[in-house]
Amino acid sequence: MRLFLVILGLTLAGIFSVVWSNSHYAAPLICVVYGLMVQAIRYLRVMRFSRVQFGVALSRVIILLLVLDSGTQLCYRVCDPLLFTCAGRADRAALVEKLEHLPGKHLIIVRYAEVHNPHNEWVFNGADIDGGKIVWARDMDPAQNEKLLAYFKDRKVWLVQADRSPGQITPFLDSTLLATH
Repeated sequence: MRLFLVILGLTLAGIFSVVWSNSHYAAPLICVVYGLMVQAIRYLRVMRFSRVQFGVALSRVIILLLVLDSGTQLCYRVCDPLLFTCAGRADRAALVEKLEHLPGKHLIIVRYAEVHNPHNEWVFNGADIDGGKIVWARDMDPAQNEKLLAYFKDRKVWLVQADRSPGQITPFLDSTLLATH
């Protein structure tokens, strides 16, 4: 138990000593938390009140509730409400579906606002970028955008302003539009 508690204390001190911390930084502590929970249930099993030994029944109820709760979460496919849903970005998926039915290949240039949330990412590509029907790219400076357009010259080019109107794409007709933010 001391080892679990020492590891927990030192790791928590390290996590909370930094300026910016995310919950997934504490993910390695899950083994320690489970170890402490198992130990707590072990001690719970020996609890008794007078001559009634209710700790065994209570520990079994705890395990049963854990299994039932996990099963319910899986059956209803419950996702973490603080993150985006299990299905990903619905507006991006709708755009992909729309473009899959259009003829030809497509290049989608994604423009983010200056105060963009980095966890709200749109640019994901398959393994075969050159052979893919849809290629996603970030808006860059005009010189880099020109290189991108020259490389993917055989594609219809679209513009998505992800932070303004995420569900809408506009045809990209003039390369000077990329230079204006």
